[in-house]
Amino acid sequence: MAQLFAPSRRRGFTLIEMLVVIAIIAILIGLLLPAVQKVREAANRIKCTNNLKQLGLAAHNYHDAYGSFPPGAQGPFFALPQLADLKSHGLGSYLLAFLEQDSLARQYRLDVSWFDPPNQVVVNTQLRVWQCPSARANRVRDGSLPAVTFPPEPFNGTAACGDYAGVGFVDAVLASSSLIGGLSGPRNEKGDYEGVFGANRTWRFADITDGTTHTLLMAECAGRPQLWQGRRVVANLQLSGGPWASRNLFFGRGATADGTAFYGPCAVNCTNDREVYSFHPDGANAVFADGSVHFLKASIDIRVFAQLVTRAGGEDVSDCDY
Repeated sequence: MAQLFAPSRRRGFTLIEMLVVIAIIAILIGLLLPAVQKVREAANRIKCTNNLKQLGLAAHNYHDAYGSFPPGAQGPFFALPQLADLKSHGLGSYLLAFLEQDSLARQYRLDVSWFDPPNQVVVNTQLRVWQCPSARANRVRDGSLPAVTFPPEPFNGTAACGDYAGVGFVDAVLASSSLIGGLSGPRNEKGDYEGVFGANRTWRFADITDGTTHTLLMAECAGRPQLWQGRRVVANLQLSGGPWASRNLFFGRGATADGTAFYGPCAVNCTNDREVYSFHPDGANAVFADGSVHFLKASIDIRVFAQLVTRAGGEDVSDCDY
């Protein structure tokens, strides 16, 4: 008698099984993403560190060539009549030749200001060494839009922005406040306590009497020309000092924790309005006058930060303080 066999049926996934598989994949992706983001941020921070090392080395090479650091900024500051005829230039312009940008350095003209038409091609060049990879790349400052902070420097044109700034001074108001008390050392025309990069003046290694290992040279001031307060971008407001070629110095005022007001106890990552600011969690990179790069903790005491800014204040700062 012939035996009859029923045809086999292939069993597929049920809807419930598919949903379970999708849920498992989603959970695995959710677990993996933070690890990937941490690895990416670690790589960005290393690249940012290397950028600041190059900028510090460029400043050292400039010192070797000219016997002093470049001026942090040049221009008609403080409404002083003896400065009225000066053209405006920034730290970045002086460092071009020492950042393997010889062609741009030859094109750049010192007989006109950095924002004038003859310098437009140069200052619109995006320089990777001035950009932290944790910040949005290739930002541009539109000179026709007003800036919300001093010094107002409107110009017709555009300019490529950077994420690093020279350390200029500690504001005299912060120094006289209960936040840090008085400081010692030389002051500029406004009474602010001088850092390494002055306006319309230059300093040598010998002028850094606090020691190069405990004096800031440059640090992150990321995200400009957009204004950031805390971790929030403020729409439709531009800051001055964003272009790498501009008058781009820290003011050392300290801010409130939310970054909405000066003067305050926060020195790092509260606002990018002429203060140390990065998109790294927990702090920001800075290069010291000896060329070493350190990560400044977001929790750094404003007193310690002010002492690191001054070049000849006579303060005693320990490595563990920052």
